[in-house]
Amino acid sequence: MVALSVLLLGVLVCMAPAVAQDTKPDGNDTKKEDESKTWAEKPPIRDGHDRPTTYPKIHFGKTKKADAGEQEKPAVQKDLKTRVYLLDVSAVMSKSITVNDTRETTRLEHMISQMESSLDYLVNRKDPRLRFNIVTFGSVQDFARGGELQAATLENSKAAKKWLKDLKAGGDSDIYNLLKECFEQEPNSATMLVGGMPGKPAGLGDADEAELKKHKNAGEFVIAKVKEWRKAGKKTTLDITGIGLSKDEREYFKRLAEAAGGTYLDA
Repeated sequence: MVALSVLLLGVLVCMAPAVAQDTKPDGNDTKKEDESKTWAEKPPIRDGHDRPTTYPKIHFGKTKKADAGEQEKPAVQKDLKTRVYLLDVSAVMSKSITVNDTRETTRLEHMISQMESSLDYLVNRKDPRLRFNIVTFGSVQDFARGGELQAATLENSKAAKKWLKDLKAGGDSDIYNLLKECFEQEPNSATMLVGGMPGKPAGLGDADEAELKKHKNAGEFVIAKVKEWRKAGKKTTLDITGIGLSKDEREYFKRLAEAAGGTYLDA
């Protein structure tokens, strides 16, 4: 009976999904326990501004080769249609808004509702080439947990909706590092759902820090960098959906979407 229990535990450990960042080793028992946790049990990946990049191992556009032993491809597979959703879960998303002049909710809850509709749309397209991921900023969380972008299937849509329900609002709205990694990996398209203006980027190198000081604020710095990436040949388009934004905030994100080859919508 003991041998059977050990065998079953080994199977469960092998089946557990990979996490998006390495855990600090603390003995073999701790490592095995962490690996056996389900997605719902694992803690979210926080902003990690002490790391070289805020978004290590997260796939915005890259996909792996079929052979697990081979190295990762440096770019998006050309036969796939890749879309990444960038969700604001910063502290501003805890604020209340009124929807349709009748219903009061939080910006976070309204954003989740909009994201659920987007997932339904993806599934209804029934395109086997579609791949997606959902990444948050404010606190860094990755639906794919460091794995490949997900196929737009009903099963993956249900898993994503369950994952969305666990999101909490907190942290700063640092969209620069998010967009930098996104444009570097070049998914075909990205959609950002946002509830407030960009915060000051964290962990900038000396050159970017000097460039930031040339701009009026972090928002203008982000627009300048997006224009720079697009001019350098990055093909990703960025659509932006505003959640409870003021007039000035809407005007800013319209400019950012235009700079990124996308469109702006109010939700």
